[in-house]
Amino acid sequence: MAGSEQNALRARNDALRDQVDSLMEIFERQRRELANAQSRLAATTGEAWSSDNLVRVVANISGIPLEVHLAPEAFKRSTPEKLGHSITEAAQAAAAAAAEQSRQAFAPIQALAGDIPDLPDLVPGAPSIKDLLQPSQPESTSKPAASPPDSDDEDDYYRSRSYLRER
Repeated sequence: MAGSEQNALRARNDALRDQVDSLMEIFERQRRELANAQSRLAATTGEAWSSDNLVRVVANISGIPLEVHLAPEAFKRSTPEKLGHSITEAAQAAAAAAAEQSRQAFAPIQALAGDIPDLPDLVPGAPSIKDLLQPSQPESTSKPAASPPDSDDEDDYYRSRSYLRER
């Protein structure tokens, strides 16, 4: 019987080793994809025009405007207030375009993340790492939310603290 227990243990060991090897392959593929995505993101920009076609803005993935171009007729066809609105509009649209390109760059990495086995797949009964990274929405409770402290009570509390008293 000791031989059959050793064979069973060896088989479980081999199965676990295969799972770890598979996990390492997926991890390495994800690492390469992440490096590719990072290099693409470093050069990613978003570009947008204002609705009146007087302003074009180029922004990086952080939403920071890198370039602001005004149409030659911008000062003739607009007021400073309207032009300010156009610049804001174009900057926000350019930031949104850059953010969308960022999401697209990371899509392959997120797809690979679904391929990685979770901890319970490797160790029966273990907690799920995916649940920790993507917690479920909290259940609504029937308890009302606690009311904020009364500002007069709070002021009295801080006024009576020893660090406010003269020595």
